[in-house]
Amino acid sequence: MRNQNSSRAREIVKVLLVAFENKEAVFSDTKELLENQIPPNVSYNSKNHANFLFYLISQDHGIKSSRLYDRAKRLYEAFPEKFDPKSIVEEHKSPDNSGLLDFIKLLGVRYANNSTKYWYKNSEMLSDQYDGDTRNIFNGVDGPEVSKRIRSFYGFGPKISGLLIRVFVGTGIANVDKIEEIDFPTDIHDTRIAALTKIADIPEDITENNYSPFVKIAQNTWKEACKDKKINWLQVDRALWILGSKGCTSNRHYDCPLKKYCIKGVKSRELF
Repeated sequence: MRNQNSSRAREIVKVLLVAFENKEAVFSDTKELLENQIPPNVSYNSKNHANFLFYLISQDHGIKSSRLYDRAKRLYEAFPEKFDPKSIVEEHKSPDNSGLLDFIKLLGVRYANNSTKYWYKNSEMLSDQYDGDTRNIFNGVDGPEVSKRIRSFYGFGPKISGLLIRVFVGTGIANVDKIEEIDFPTDIHDTRIAALTKIADIPEDITENNYSPFVKIAQNTWKEACKDKKINWLQVDRALWILGSKGCTSNRHYDCPLKKYCIKGVKSRELF
């Protein structure tokens, strides 16, 4: 069964990659990718761009991503200093400052109090250790080491740290050696896709909220499939993000490149 799953996984990552790079079907519009998020009047790959992405990515969980991105860009226009580590530490003095909490609430995040603490503490770390410039996290280290550095920040677990690396490499802000050694940044959406396409030993009949225990299984499956096909996992991760956010969450099967592999996709075709 494992060999059969592996063969199927390799086929699926290839299908995903081709469809994504050719901008086919659900991948025809990729403007919502994090790699495309930049506030007006900010220079691409600049210090300000990098810091904006760092703070934005730190909040990219438990909220509709497109809504978060739009709010963050509008807030940057009005309060650019709130995305500058040194300005935050100098102005607010502590994470308990109500002014910072009021700002974080405008982002619409689910747990504003925790997000405020993390926003401030990460600003301290960026100021003290990296001269207030997120790009410096990547200086002089390879993939595994930069992953450790990022995960030392508050709120950056395996998924979010891998996402930050993917975005910084994808935008050209950073170059990372040994990137293939970094864990595939897997969440429950990626895990659900792995289950529904039957590429991993994950029960098919579990409900949405019960995918969490199987994230590691899905992570290994996606990573090994990319490795076997010598495919850069960053592109597959971008494809999965689009597929999960625009396709799977709305049961959009008609233009999904994986519909013939997917349990739900096959069932949807049987209705017509």
